[in-house]
Amino acid sequence: MRILFYDWALYMIGGGQKFNCKIIEYLSKNHAVDVLTLFPADKKRLEAYYSVDLSKARLISLYDSSKINQTLLKILVSKRVSKLSLKYDVFFNADAQELIKPRAKYNLMYCHFFEPKWYRPAKNFADFFKLLGIYLIKTIKRNYANKYQVYCNSDYTKKWLKNLWKVDAKVIYPPVDLPKQKSFKKQNLIISTGRISPDKNYEFIITLFKKLCQESNIQNYKLLICGKSDDLAYLNRLKNLSKEFNIEFKTDLTNKQLKEVYSKSKIFIQAKGIEINEKKYPGLLEHFGMAPVEAMAYGCVPVVLNKAGYKETVENNKSGFLFDSEDEAIEKLKLLVKDEKLREKMSKQAISRAKKFSLQRMQKEINEMMDDLQSNTLSLTL
Repeated sequence: MRILFYDWALYMIGGGQKFNCKIIEYLSKNHAVDVLTLFPADKKRLEAYYSVDLSKARLISLYDSSKINQTLLKILVSKRVSKLSLKYDVFFNADAQELIKPRAKYNLMYCHFFEPKWYRPAKNFADFFKLLGIYLIKTIKRNYANKYQVYCNSDYTKKWLKNLWKVDAKVIYPPVDLPKQKSFKKQNLIISTGRISPDKNYEFIITLFKKLCQESNIQNYKLLICGKSDDLAYLNRLKNLSKEFNIEFKTDLTNKQLKEVYSKSKIFIQAKGIEINEKKYPGLLEHFGMAPVEAMAYGCVPVVLNKAGYKETVENNKSGFLFDSEDEAIEKLKLLVKDEKLREKMSKQAISRAKKFSLQRMQKEINEMMDDLQSNTLSLTL
């Protein structure tokens, strides 16, 4: 079948983009796949970052560049994308773009995230009016989510899709590449990974590590913060906050290099959404969280926030720890640093837990999804 796979943000680096590339790689083995993005994506860069083969997929873009705000632009192009979808057997909306009317024979939506009409707090007065404009446009435009066969990345996302869009989604968890090696030579490393941007709360992570060192007199541990950074001002602010402590930043690791770091690290920590009210801004929490599971596959014991998708991947007190406060996070870190037997036990349980999210499991579920298309009662007859 001819498939149009739409991810407006594939030119950027992120967890959702990584999963999309895994889907594209797999679908393109048996189907003709065109990948549509807002701006041009570098195929070789994607292949290097995500360890995928996209040679059989064709990448096309809507624009070479634009001065229009990206968030607004992805809303404005909805009619254009809708028209393009008419030419294909399958339209795969991989961006939860509910404003796009699907016009292919079969129409799928995969939601890594969801955006309520007012999806985050305003940063300033001007930002308030930008959010207000987006809110009004979304209010005027129709939500077409019920015209798709909808899939999503977690039960957390499924719950909010039901609440906000009134659709019943099926869960297909993102995949993790499981290492062949079962034991790893660990170093005294604590790692936090993901896009280096304010929403990931790296200030909180750095503060935790500094207090851990001060309160426990731990001098032989290092904190590694690894991730793509497009905000140099924020990165420099984090570096200034980290002065005089054993904290290192790695901002341009390939997927292979990141796996090597995971294999050496003992503990993984992440706290996206620590101060977010879930009822007001559910989209600002971690809907699934690929990074903790990737770390678990390499025996890193996760210490993550007790909210949203984290609660689905980490079994508290078994394959990792969930925390609700700064004090609780420091307490869990101290346990793992001081009790090596406990850490080793939980490391083995983390590896076992990560197997639930294997690439082979995802591929099997993608096959089932494609088979279900034939009985999809939501296909349009336009």
